Amino acid sequence: MSDDRGQHAASPPRGDGERSAPTVELDRRGFLRIVASATGGFALATQLPRVARAEDAPAPPAPSLYVRIDPDNRITLAIPKSEMGQGVRTSLAMLIAEELEADWSQISVETPTFDPRYLDQGTGGSSSIWLAFEPLRQVGAAMREMLIAAAAARWKLPASRLHAAGGYIVDVDRAGARRASFGELVADAVRQPIPVRPALKPRERWKLLGKDHVGKDVTDIVHGRARYGLDQRLPGMLYATIERPRELGATIEAFDATAALAVPGVERVVPLAPTTPGLTLLDARVAGGIAVVARHTWAALEGRRRLRIRWRSGPHVHESTAGHRRDMAAALDRTGGETIHRAGDPDAQLTAAATVLRADYEVPFLAHATLEPMNCTAHWDGARMTLWSPTQDPELARSAVATRLGLPLAQVTVHIPLLGGGFGRRINADFSVEAALVAHQLAAPVQVMWTREDDITHDFYRPCARHRLEACLDGRGDPLALRHRLCDPAIGITTEGDGAGNIGAFESNGIANAFYRVPHRASEYTLLRSGVPRGYWRAVNTTHTTFAIESFVDELAVAARRDPLAYRLALLDRPPQLRPPGTPAAIFAPARMKRCLELVASKAGWGQPLAAGRALGLACSGFDHMSYVAMIIEASVERSADAHRIAVHRVVCAVDCGTVVHPDGARAQIEGAVIQGLSAALHERITIAAGRVVESNFHDYPVLRMHHAPAVIEAHFIERPEVPVTGLGEPALPPIAPALANAVHRITGHRLRELPLRLPA
Repeated sequence: MSDDRGQHAASPPRGDGERSAPTVELDRRGFLRIVASATGGFALATQLPRVARAEDAPAPPAPSLYVRIDPDNRITLAIPKSEMGQGVRTSLAMLIAEELEADWSQISVETPTFDPRYLDQGTGGSSSIWLAFEPLRQVGAAMREMLIAAAAARWKLPASRLHAAGGYIVDVDRAGARRASFGELVADAVRQPIPVRPALKPRERWKLLGKDHVGKDVTDIVHGRARYGLDQRLPGMLYATIERPRELGATIEAFDATAALAVPGVERVVPLAPTTPGLTLLDARVAGGIAVVARHTWAALEGRRRLRIRWRSGPHVHESTAGHRRDMAAALDRTGGETIHRAGDPDAQLTAAATVLRADYEVPFLAHATLEPMNCTAHWDGARMTLWSPTQDPELARSAVATRLGLPLAQVTVHIPLLGGGFGRRINADFSVEAALVAHQLAAPVQVMWTREDDITHDFYRPCARHRLEACLDGRGDPLALRHRLCDPAIGITTEGDGAGNIGAFESNGIANAFYRVPHRASEYTLLRSGVPRGYWRAVNTTHTTFAIESFVDELAVAARRDPLAYRLALLDRPPQLRPPGTPAAIFAPARMKRCLELVASKAGWGQPLAAGRALGLACSGFDHMSYVAMIIEASVERSADAHRIAVHRVVCAVDCGTVVHPDGARAQIEGAVIQGLSAALHERITIAAGRVVESNFHDYPVLRMHHAPAVIEAHFIERPEVPVTGLGEPALPPIAPALANAVHRITGHRLRELPLRLPA
């Protein structure tokens, strides 16, 4: 049953203390809108729950917003989520197709133009599946019941005699001799009453959900037909590239575009003013610079190279990585940070303890380094700004463009092509705003292209951070007191400005609310002021908080002379004292985390002999995006005369995310998280010197290469139909770095507390 790609573990019995899955009911005005399309097709729209921003009092869904059944029996599902390689267009299509009893081969998908009536087209937070799981299934079920009712009326038969199968309504009492396609019935179906509580299929009757399918985008990707942002072409389109300030906060003092304009093909040179300091992401924050607009890409790039610009230094010229490290360490030496959580009296316990274990953990800024650099195509026709933006948040892109240009929202249209990777970077609106600013001064559409150097040096980076953990143990070796201090430049200051609230709780998510039993504990936060733009990076703050806590728990286990697995299991005996920010109703179930640990240990062979020079490292991520993950890495250290290289041979992962909708897609998410997590753990680092980013391309910002990737990545899923579906895109990334660091310690005795991991020569 198992292979190197993993398997589905049997579901353990109920009784872990988790809540049962909520039901979402449809009503005539709320979730369902059924209309006849202009072509005689059948459309049903569901208003999916909203998790991001929405305009006040959105209008009801328009015809064919979500689902269209055409007379030729083809079904089109408009997925209001950005497809960036995570397979969301396939998984969401499966939800409707399952309940509808449609022919999977007749299903096609598309990403619709932004429309506020969808309520939420933002893609992030590992939320797409869990938000749509119930509503889209009920959409399919309602459509199925209405089609059956239409056939029953046509044939003058009771609906109980009919059923849907493979895109047809069939008279079961005639062995399939009488049937009608969905397309044949649509005109009658729209006149049927809308079911308020359509019956959903029981899991034992699922034909699509929980099974592997070829992704709906795979064939087009393989054959080169998939259209990404950089593939956009329009009649008369121009190309632009922007010279931005390399120094953070620098502005243009003077420039000479004579040489640039002399390049054959260059049409215009367009100055772009930076955003007023203090404005936030929603206010269309851009760095400014000089755009060179040309008839082809070579001319744009060559013209940019010939620009002569004199820059005026800004307020961040003295920032450096060395300064950040010094300031963070000094902040942790001081008391008086923002208290995020306190239980008992950890200060008194630590003061009285004979032995206090203390460790600092540090992580650098990280770039997103998506395969497709940032880009956006824009066209201003004098009355409307139209964007073709590979964005994760088209609503934010539209709002930011309208804000910067002073346009009503109704005059900005955002089309969303496929995204060549996102990881949170494409939530930001800067590249969309830049394209709109350039296009607003032209009479033709323009595509603003970023080079890889632009992408690395003008990112919204995952923050650097420094954690300090101090603990003392009781007579059994269990942690009696734990004090945590964190200093970093908060993401919220970049996205919301100085008025941002709840910064410390957000930045310390994953450690202030850690789930291990500790009677006396406290967590404090201190903000590091910085001009480096910060943003959401896959799994956000748990990428560094999990590294700190899961490494430190291993250190405590070593100090207690206990097995790291047994140590964790013993400390998982009650819910945590603090819930994760943003999930006030979610309840951590220790038994679910324990089951993941037990499963991963069994699959990885924890405690069994290994090849010489190899060791296993363990870490887990409990309740990251409401899912449970345990990770074991098998690693070795390859020694040479002048260097040591950490080699990863095998990664085994156990995941509890409720129900797995698309197993192949789920495995791909785990595998992708492992690769990206290893890349960050072993290689990636953004450094700052003299107020500018040092790294510029993959020669000095290396990412994991294929020959350094593990030969085996196993994903084992614990199916739990009795609990809600939860997120999967991000939870498997945070445990990677601590699991690897813990493995290296078991091999070498060196405790590595800084990322990327480096062994002494």
